[in-house]
Amino acid sequence: MLLRLLVVLAPAYILSQFLRNSVAVLAPNLSQDLGIGSAGLGTLTGAFFLSFAFMQLPVGMALDRFGPRRVMASLLAVVGAGCVVFALADSAPVLLLGRILMGIGCAPLLMGAMVVFARAFAPERFASLTAMHLAIGNTGILLATSPLAMMADLIDWRGTFFGAGLLAGLFAVLMVVTLPEQIRGKPLSSGRSEGITQSLMGVGRVIADRRLWPLMPMLFTGYGSVAAMTALWGGPYLADIYGLNPIDRGNVLLLMAVGSILGPICYAPLDRRFNTRKWVVVPGCALVMGIFGLLAIWGRPPFWLLPILLFLISAGNGYFSVSMAHARSLYPDHALGRGMTVSNMLVMGGVGLLQPMSGLVAGLFTDGATGAMGEPSYRAVFAFLGGSLGLSLAFYLKAPDCPPYKKSPSDEMKSL
Repeated sequence: MLLRLLVVLAPAYILSQFLRNSVAVLAPNLSQDLGIGSAGLGTLTGAFFLSFAFMQLPVGMALDRFGPRRVMASLLAVVGAGCVVFALADSAPVLLLGRILMGIGCAPLLMGAMVVFARAFAPERFASLTAMHLAIGNTGILLATSPLAMMADLIDWRGTFFGAGLLAGLFAVLMVVTLPEQIRGKPLSSGRSEGITQSLMGVGRVIADRRLWPLMPMLFTGYGSVAAMTALWGGPYLADIYGLNPIDRGNVLLLMAVGSILGPICYAPLDRRFNTRKWVVVPGCALVMGIFGLLAIWGRPPFWLLPILLFLISAGNGYFSVSMAHARSLYPDHALGRGMTVSNMLVMGGVGLLQPMSGLVAGLFTDGATGAMGEPSYRAVFAFLGGSLGLSLAFYLKAPDCPPYKKSPSDEMKSL
């Protein structure tokens, strides 16, 4: 059953990850073809995540009421439309519209899968299943590196997005045909027919839960800081500071993509192995924060060391799945959809805001005459991202731990 679910759910999430990270490799192409500057690139990338975040509350209510199949399949059609608009764009505003449509359409593709896992499997398996899904889906990040650069060289970036739109339509059909409405007799929707007012009140109750408040900054910055590298600044940094061509940039970003796949796999069993979620998240966040700080101080490390540092940033961010499991443990079963999408709204809202904000930070240090970004601009970006993580970690340390087992795993076995 799990394999069947992954075959249905994973392709759509792979496409989502590919689309959200595609600007990093294509940034020089978009700048050359349509004159998009650094602030514009930040806005273009952030638009995907902001529209994604804006949709989380209605998507959460829809997932609870209608179930993942209908919601995910319907919005995959919007993804296809966004890809076509992006491919046809002849100006920055049309590119922006395409990215917004992509973000709206991709909004349920992670949370829908997480609702399936939460409703169909035991709670203690949630972190492992989420990590597995993230690891598979993160191959989309890998596809948005060297393969995207080669595809753009072969059929142009416009042809690439036409192809992505076609895949979105095919995945929507796959979802309708193969994803069930219930698993093992358990419905994937809550079965509640709530009105808009009742649903919004339910969302309000989730947000008002004080136990979630110390987690909010971590959810807001934890993924967004690393996404700023993989989805936006990685490509320009490698081009401006190290002079790499598109294929070589893609190869370095490919290593980051591999880290984003291996990281969740490595983190997946740790919360159950040590019976803690908080103290899995803390060292993972501290590692990523420390590397950003090192890049901010160093600016241009030796090229042989740079891929290692970038790999550790993306692999270290595997703690994200455990932080999501920490938040999931706070939500009642009937509100899983809206609860998880409140978490994802924070995550994607953070991505959507951190990227344009980092663009503004970079702009403060660009060459006033040419607008070129040099080492000071990127050092400022790294300091901003590392500082954001440090602030969120300070809040997260105040959060209560929510271990997977009320007793230690060994005690659980003794009681059987």
